[in-house]
Amino acid sequence: MTDTDLPEERERDDESRSSTPAPRSRTGGGGGGGMTQFPRDVALEMRRVSWPTRAEVASTTVVVLIAVVFFGLYIWGVDSLLAYVFTALESWLK
Repeated sequence: MTDTDLPEERERDDESRSSTPAPRSRTGGGGGGGMTQFPRDVALEMRRVSWPTRAEVASTTVVVLIAVVFFGLYIWGVDSLLAYVFTALESWLK
């Protein structure tokens, strides 16, 4: 710890030096756990996921489709305008 440390950092440093040991991992090792632990962890995590309802998926899909059509038309319009401008410029310079 230096003199320039913020008070919050000092508190965190003091907490990290507490006498309680760090919690051990469930697998008991350095992050492995074998081929059976991974599917169990995946199943556990999948139960925690908050899945959207059918109505939420439908409304989000409609919003995405509208955005795709809008931006597609916008890009087509800008491309057409630029093509017209450059064609006119090219014919003017000949």
